[in-house]
Amino acid sequence: MQESIIVIRAKGEEGIRGEGVIEVPVLKPIPDQDALRRLRELCLRRWDVAVFMSTIAVEYAHSVVKDPCWCKCMAIGPSTAEAVRKLYSDECIIPSEYSSIGLLRMLKGLNGHVLVIRSMEYSNSQFNELGGAVTEVGLYRLSVNVDELSKLKALINEREAAGSPYALVVTSPKVAREVSGILLDLRHALIVAIGPTTSRELRVLNIPHRVARIYTIDGAVNEAKRALSGV
Repeated sequence: MQESIIVIRAKGEEGIRGEGVIEVPVLKPIPDQDALRRLRELCLRRWDVAVFMSTIAVEYAHSVVKDPCWCKCMAIGPSTAEAVRKLYSDECIIPSEYSSIGLLRMLKGLNGHVLVIRSMEYSNSQFNELGGAVTEVGLYRLSVNVDELSKLKALINEREAAGSPYALVVTSPKVAREVSGILLDLRHALIVAIGPTTSRELRVLNIPHRVARIYTIDGAVNEAKRALSGV
């Protein structure tokens, strides 16, 4: 069976998505050693809240900080919370909206110092609204995987030539920027953004799309399935 849904993501976000889904990790994480050292130093003190923005951030954090240096933790979504539970034996709070916006809403109701652990691929962080109470540390950057990008181009060309509807799931603003040239002017593709932040980037890039109702990769895949079935 030819896959009808292509998930474009960063390496390290693997999952079992079911029949008809193929994942292409066009971005690969590269740790920043200076940032890892900084995190080790930051964790010499105890933080009121630690916020984890990805499963990859959790894994890199654990490579240098083995025990929680926070009183309470938050995770952007269930996969990230599960990574924290597995590596730190700690239960993170998850926002009802799996996004930085959802986390910001929860943080506005809290007092204390917040440590945000994430990738380096962000600008205009939502957490700037909280002022000096927040320290953000980007532990890794995301680099284009040239081989996977070529694979993605070939997959899209095949499906465009076949002429049947298919879906592309875009999992982050960084992914959107790196593959934007490939996503323009496709005739048979339905593009699904994982959430509002990615949707905002796609709008800037003038790429038509719809947004997942649940802001996870699985939620976006389910949105693609509904759309392809005409729901």
